[in-house]
Amino acid sequence: MILSNKEKELISKEIENLEKLSSTELVAVVTKRSGNYKLASSMFAVFSLFFVSFLLLLISFKTAFELIQIQLLVFIGIYVFAEKFKSFFLKILPKNYKYQVASRNAHNQFYNLQLHKTKSKQVLMFFVSFDEKYVEIVVDEEISKSIPNSHWQSIVDEFISDIKDNQLLNGYLKAIVACSSILIEKFPIKTDDVNELPNNVIELK
Repeated sequence: MILSNKEKELISKEIENLEKLSSTELVAVVTKRSGNYKLASSMFAVFSLFFVSFLLLLISFKTAFELIQIQLLVFIGIYVFAEKFKSFFLKILPKNYKYQVASRNAHNQFYNLQLHKTKSKQVLMFFVSFDEKYVEIVVDEEISKSIPNSHWQSIVDEFISDIKDNQLLNGYLKAIVACSSILIEKFPIKTDDVNELPNNVIELK
């Protein structure tokens, strides 16, 4: 569990407070990691294998059978290391690659959770992928028409900074508050407003 039940309650309460003033539906989604990175582990093992094989050929002559044995052991060893120490392995992966994986997961979850099926089309999803230190704000069509995506970038940047400091709860609360003024301005609460989505934090397995 990334967030405790008490922390989830605090986030849910902040969402509830905003939704009392805005017709926007806020959804908080958090996951430990967005991908298994098995392909990345395999590719890393393959490139390491080529490097080690080149060194072996330079240092000493090996028979073809001996070389194959060493290559097999090196590949398995590096792959197992990358899988066993996944948190360390993620640190050496390019940030752009990790962000692509997490962003793809964010948009998949928006549809998997059927957030695009509300009548109002005013859903804003905070998506956090903790191991990748990634945050994305995904919005439905009515919000994107009124508020450019660039507006959310400073909120996302500060949120990521909080996550890097292991301040996930603080980051979530600050991000919700930071979004409040423009959402209340653009999408004020209506007398016939219906809360279509629950306010509880969704923690993906």
